[in-house]
Amino acid sequence: MHRIFYASGPGNIIAAHTYWKNGEQDPTEVSITFSSQIEDFCRRINSPAYFVSYKSPAALTHDGLFTIEHRPKPMPGAHGLKFHLSQVLYGLSLLSTAIKFRATVALIDSGASHFFMGWLFRMAGIRVITVMHNTIWPAGFPPKKAVPKLIQRLDALFFRWGSSATIGVSPECTRQVVQLTKGRHGPLFEIRAQFLPERFAPIARPPSFDGRLLRIMFIGRVNRIKGVFDILDMAEQLNQKYPGRVQWDICGTGPDFDELKARRDQRNLSNINLLGWVSLETLQQVYSRNHVSIVPTRSDFAEGLAMTAAEAILAGRPLITNPTVPALELLRPASLEGRTNDATSYVTVISKLLSEPGLYKELCQQCQPLQHQFYDRKNGLTEVLLTALSSI
Repeated sequence: MHRIFYASGPGNIIAAHTYWKNGEQDPTEVSITFSSQIEDFCRRINSPAYFVSYKSPAALTHDGLFTIEHRPKPMPGAHGLKFHLSQVLYGLSLLSTAIKFRATVALIDSGASHFFMGWLFRMAGIRVITVMHNTIWPAGFPPKKAVPKLIQRLDALFFRWGSSATIGVSPECTRQVVQLTKGRHGPLFEIRAQFLPERFAPIARPPSFDGRLLRIMFIGRVNRIKGVFDILDMAEQLNQKYPGRVQWDICGTGPDFDELKARRDQRNLSNINLLGWVSLETLQQVYSRNHVSIVPTRSDFAEGLAMTAAEAILAGRPLITNPTVPALELLRPASLEGRTNDATSYVTVISKLLSEPGLYKELCQQCQPLQHQFYDRKNGLTEVLLTALSSI
């Protein structure tokens, strides 16, 4: 019998477990949480499991086969060498728990620690399945500095000989493993984030568009790396070219929310609505009144897929994004493409929408054929983990 250790990302896996145990879906999520998919996997193989998330504050719960812990990382918010030290120390604490738990298989999410720390699990006799929710480097922007390049070399050795199987949320994730290892690696698998159709059913059909008023929405963490300040530049340029013809809704909170609000007000961009955190019901209303969704992630974030890009397509809304967002590869027929870190390039594609209203209708029609991959549970983490486990 297997004993599964799972090193998760920063999510609230204790709350997710409560909903899963009661046969419910988290009402704040439009997707099926990855931790609940792993719980389904553990139940299918009848495995005791120990889950750890780096969510703060610390918490611990025991429930039947499952032990679930929130364990914050040391030195939160650290940068530079302290960040790398934090990653190593956290990896060591995860290893200690996995050994005490007598784990036979460790599922390790990207971001839990450095990938190369998985070697220690292998040395302890624990098979490692790496789950990549992020790319190894931002797509199109490999590292140039010495320390990140050194870490990448260490990661390459792990992916080549240490990771028993690797699962990526997009083709770019697995492609980077192939590139890093020069084709010498363990089994590679892809998954797609899985969503709940009922979360999108209340969203109205895309509003008609005659070229006069275009509504664009952003949803996500309000952080510079997510491109939120680039939206201010886009809005200012579009106001000069097309006064009063573009309206923006920004949903979400984050470390840069206050600065974003201040800069918006300084630039008198009254056509940008900063909505902050919104409930699922409000989000459905925001989707209903908007024409398109924008995901302008910058080159300093290793986006694995961009869940909000998939959500836009599931809501029937075309996507505006750039090649650093791996979802573009999967959603291109319903997308418009700007250049990474280049607000003016987005202005160009938005101007094309404004001048060619028929293009909007064509993009909307392309959304539906792209949706099935996110509703097909064979593409979900549970089924792929079962296949990955059998491969090792």
